[in-house]
Amino acid sequence: MTSSTTPPCEGAGIRCERTPDGGCHVEVRCILRTDRRVVDIARQVRDEVKDAVTAHLAQHRKVVPVLVTVTVTRIV
Repeated sequence: MTSSTTPPCEGAGIRCERTPDGGCHVEVRCILRTDRRVVDIARQVRDEVKDAVTAHLAQHRKVVPVLVTVTVTRIV
């Protein structure tokens, strides 16, 4: 890593993998601010990610089950 490279935020990220039944599992790890209600934000993130992944797959004529899990790794 060079001095001009910004490292990724520790504890936050997205991972996507195929499930054994041919579906898609998306894991979202996020860091939230203390002034936000965790359960509301986690639900919003889950719904928006699922909608976006489903729409992207539909553009490629792939209709598969999409499972999204959201984990809050830290509150700052």
